[in-house]
Amino acid sequence: MKNSCNFRSAWRALGFAAAFCYGGGALYAAGERPNVLVIMADDLGYSDISPFGGEMSTPNLQQMASDGVRFRDFYVTPRCSNTRAQLLSGLQSHQVGLPNLAGDGTRLPKNHILIPEALQASGYDTYMSGKWHMGATDNFGSIPNGHVRDPRVRGFDHYWGFTEGHSQDTFDQSNYRLLSDSVPERTYTSSSGNGQPGTFYQTDAITDYTIDFMNDHRQQNAAEGSDDPFFMYVAYGAPHFPLQARDEWVDPLVSRYMEGWDQLREDRLASMKAMGLIDPSVDLSPRGDVPGTGHGEATHEIRAWDSLPADRQADLARRMAIYSAMVERVDYNIGRILSDLEANGQLDNTIIVFASDNGADGEWHEYGFDAGETPRTGAALDSMGTTTNSVDDRIFYGTGWANVGAAPFRNYKHFTHEGGIHSPVIVQWNNGLDPSLEGQITDQVGDIRDLMPTILAAAGVEYPEQWTDLSGQTYSVLAEQGDSLLNFLETGQTTERELGWWHENNRAYRIGDWKIVSSNFTGTDGTLANQWELYDLAADPTEVNDLAEDPQQANRMAFMLAAYDRWAYQTNVSSTFTWSAADLDRDGALTAADVAAFVAGWRQVAAVGSDATFARGDVNLDGVTNLDDFALLRTAFELKGQSSLLNGVGATLQTPEPAALAQGVVFLVLGKLYWSLRANRP
Repeated sequence: MKNSCNFRSAWRALGFAAAFCYGGGALYAAGERPNVLVIMADDLGYSDISPFGGEMSTPNLQQMASDGVRFRDFYVTPRCSNTRAQLLSGLQSHQVGLPNLAGDGTRLPKNHILIPEALQASGYDTYMSGKWHMGATDNFGSIPNGHVRDPRVRGFDHYWGFTEGHSQDTFDQSNYRLLSDSVPERTYTSSSGNGQPGTFYQTDAITDYTIDFMNDHRQQNAAEGSDDPFFMYVAYGAPHFPLQARDEWVDPLVSRYMEGWDQLREDRLASMKAMGLIDPSVDLSPRGDVPGTGHGEATHEIRAWDSLPADRQADLARRMAIYSAMVERVDYNIGRILSDLEANGQLDNTIIVFASDNGADGEWHEYGFDAGETPRTGAALDSMGTTTNSVDDRIFYGTGWANVGAAPFRNYKHFTHEGGIHSPVIVQWNNGLDPSLEGQITDQVGDIRDLMPTILAAAGVEYPEQWTDLSGQTYSVLAEQGDSLLNFLETGQTTERELGWWHENNRAYRIGDWKIVSSNFTGTDGTLANQWELYDLAADPTEVNDLAEDPQQANRMAFMLAAYDRWAYQTNVSSTFTWSAADLDRDGALTAADVAAFVAGWRQVAAVGSDATFARGDVNLDGVTNLDDFALLRTAFELKGQSSLLNGVGATLQTPEPAALAQGVVFLVLGKLYWSLRANRP
């Protein structure tokens, strides 16, 4: 399918570009602003690729690691569409209406702006190829001959990929669409007969259109006599299930995985230690659990590989070989993109980010989809995952192999232990990266929410306080949640981070090297569902030594829990107002220092809320320290039994009496609850 709309011209005719330049001039002249290429794999484990200890052949990612910098600790959410929303918006996914996965009919609220919208308005050409998984777009506007889920409505000039569901058949081209006014549609075949695939393969096609889009960008610049930069978002659907790859890619890899998941975890840890990714003193986390999710068995520890019968081992080795072939094909196609950039003189001035959207996918059993999976044998085994037959369109590799992908960490996709939220991120930027970072592994903690402020800063684009969407409606945007990594990339100087997670009641919060975490199931080690654990990640990155009950850590535990509660309230994870939401100096207590900070910040105004405005009393993060914030401040101090510290403050600030404030607080809290529920509706 092909639809037409000169969307790029329509946006720029509205004159948004001028509104996005910094008052003192752009950070870079137009011809110097970097191109941006974000490449996202789907369900790739932290240790799968060779630069992060994996045995898979990924030479192009290895070259990226040599030319760029690897992040030892870069975080994403535990689930795919939540990460995609946070990547593109710079916000917690709950704030943009995604506490869980986006459905095809999910409509995000009008309270944010996406990276492509901001860049498009500032003169960038914007393209996307691959998996959307961000729901419908028609509430933000529509275009002639467009689609209810149309990435062009959210700032992309051109798009090719799939906008339905979390995945599509890799061999069948029928559920993919081209949305472009200038790029011609390619011709593929979905089958060559007898159940054999045709010329279409999802990963290859995503790359085909990526290269077509980059060619379109160059032709457009040449025709206009311009030097506009581009933003390209390449969202591969691999290696997400269904596991599918061509037979000639899979067969050579099967023997590699016959040694089994226990040995492979050991091998990967040894490789990670050898390259300096993991400290030599770190032990491998215990073999993981298979959570009881209604797929045939109760919660149990993953079976030892050597305990499995030969036919089961052969079946599982084949599944992992298919998965590995999908990963290696992603790497091959990344090489095609990088070669195209280099051949056209664009590689050096392009910021390239590679990431995975969540941890390795442990859905749902170590045998595959469920406990009832019968091992394939003979011809059925030899053709597994390589045909267009329906028997091959629902293959999972299972929890045992996900435990390898997460190595050396615990847990997987869905969960907030390190294995579910660690991403193997590489950043290459030949013209901008500090030379001291080239080929190195950094201790700088990063988060997927950081990409929005990092990219905008590199492009010289200011984050707006308001946005006008394609429908013509203007609305306020929420404050960014991420931190720009631009200074780190350009100087190598690191900063400490504070990050939070929630998904399906799997929770976590990290401050510096310390982390609290809980899972929604009771583990075989006796850790109860929803029981908070505490880890010192500097000494224990694999989360095996829980310090939550250590009396020496009682104060730290309380401090971390208060910080989590504050974060959860501020980001719509929870509608419960907590005393720590007014802990302005974030020291884990409400004191006279918080009162003094509030008084000093009274009536100060900023365009949008931020950590800086919060520190001066902006409790509700709207950018202004005012009566609304004082009402919340008083409620917080009352919850903590510290209301006497506010005696006389109201008179100093010339605010209403406590009774009037109390009434105001009721309306504020009820209002927040209403909008939270409204934003979280499907």
